[in-house]
Amino acid sequence: MAIVMESDRGEINAENIAIRVAEWIKSCEKTLDFVYSNAPSELSVLDALQGNPSLKICDPYGYISEVPLSKKVESIGNKNGKPVNKTANISGDLMVTLTTGEELSGRWVDGRREGQGIIHGQRLDKI
Repeated sequence: MAIVMESDRGEINAENIAIRVAEWIKSCEKTLDFVYSNAPSELSVLDALQGNPSLKICDPYGYISEVPLSKKVESIGNKNGKPVNKTANISGDLMVTLTTGEELSGRWVDGRREGQGIIHGQRLDKI
């Protein structure tokens, strides 16, 4: 983004540019202060599952061995489609199919999905 300011005589005014840049930097600092000063509170899986599930667009799934996810797992496979034993150490780039028809994909470490992941299914397609 370029900021060009001209004085009444058509000259670039360095002082006005410096003021505008300083104002822009302060607004960026305020935005970052808001982000870092308002850390989200901890939310358990059970708390996240309260309420009408059809209105949720978050990812309520954590550890694969915890309820409710453990009761909904239909199959687990790696990204090549090879089945993974449900009782094994669940780690790697995996696709988990649930009995609800939803599919969870992403990187799993010791039974927990970490980092970016995808959840999709018919319920979410309707939202």
